[in-house]
Amino acid sequence: MKFVCDATKLSETLSIVQGISERRITMPILSHLLISANDNLITVTATDLENTLETKCDALVHSGGKIALPSKKLFEIIREIHGGEIEIEELENSWVQILSGGVSFKLAGLPARDFPSLPTQDLQQQVRVQASSLDDMISKTFFAVSTDDLRRNLAGLYFEPHGDGLLRVIGTDGHRLSFVEKKFENGLGFNEGIILPRKGVVELRKLLKSSGNGDIEISVSNNFFIAESGNIKLFSRLIELEYPDYKQVIPEQSKFSFTVNREVLNGAVRRVSVLSSEKTKSIKMNLSSSKIQLVSVTPELGEAKEEIDVEYTDDPVELGFNSVYLMDVLEAIDTEQVVIEITDELSPALIKPMGEQEYISVIMPMRV
Repeated sequence: MKFVCDATKLSETLSIVQGISERRITMPILSHLLISANDNLITVTATDLENTLETKCDALVHSGGKIALPSKKLFEIIREIHGGEIEIEELENSWVQILSGGVSFKLAGLPARDFPSLPTQDLQQQVRVQASSLDDMISKTFFAVSTDDLRRNLAGLYFEPHGDGLLRVIGTDGHRLSFVEKKFENGLGFNEGIILPRKGVVELRKLLKSSGNGDIEISVSNNFFIAESGNIKLFSRLIELEYPDYKQVIPEQSKFSFTVNREVLNGAVRRVSVLSSEKTKSIKMNLSSSKIQLVSVTPELGEAKEEIDVEYTDDPVELGFNSVYLMDVLEAIDTEQVVIEITDELSPALIKPMGEQEYISVIMPMRV
């Protein structure tokens, strides 16, 4: 294998896959990239066995071939070559020589046959969707996904199709839940709910953001979620577990509700939470006619109070919430006003943008 390509373009290509490559010593091949040269294209592939990312770079290929090279070191070398052409040639025993101007490197690799086999794809199931719309749905729900790997069925976003292109995306960690739905005119390419793991969602968001206002192609094939945009293709293995019945968590009706300016409430929560407990992040919300007082008390630190105006005329209510959960929701909403619905101190609170029905978030209360 021998090829010549632009150093800057190759550096950009290698940077795309750095988030996938593993550093685990138990499987050294997972810290490597598969470099394939053919038809004046370089294909770079990274995998951690659960997620695989493939991207391409133009090159002048003198002789084709494949080799696995260490991801981090290869990226560091190419990144330090500032512009100009770079030549990479395979030597004996899976070594390569890298030349650019007056600098040369010799880098040890591994045989391409050691690299894990790549997932397959059913091209007939591909559907084009607007990247920005899907990214918006993920931004409104991903923060609620569980970080506890022991609760594997909650450690990813749930994508649930509902016919006629309607998609629901749900994230929950058992203490909070966020739900959003949106219709995609071209359909979705899958008919049953799927759970996309956290790392797969992170890589998908990178792909969506790089696509801007354009479209991406998505599909589900052989228990993999597949997304493709331009020269980048992502395969993410789905979590094969049953997602909990999220509808049971969403209150069907509430006794009280109040309306408040989103930025005002978010700012007050942020300030008061400075003196909240590092462990619980809890704050108290004392709701009364047209006012809400936010309070945090930590004996070893002190206390903080702030009062803001709200639209509320019912009986006084005292609530307790995790301040981080509140701020996550308020930052995900983009309307000026938010509506918070409650039944009592021990029931979950329902938070939604004023005038919109597509997005809701549920937060479980805390005893403060």
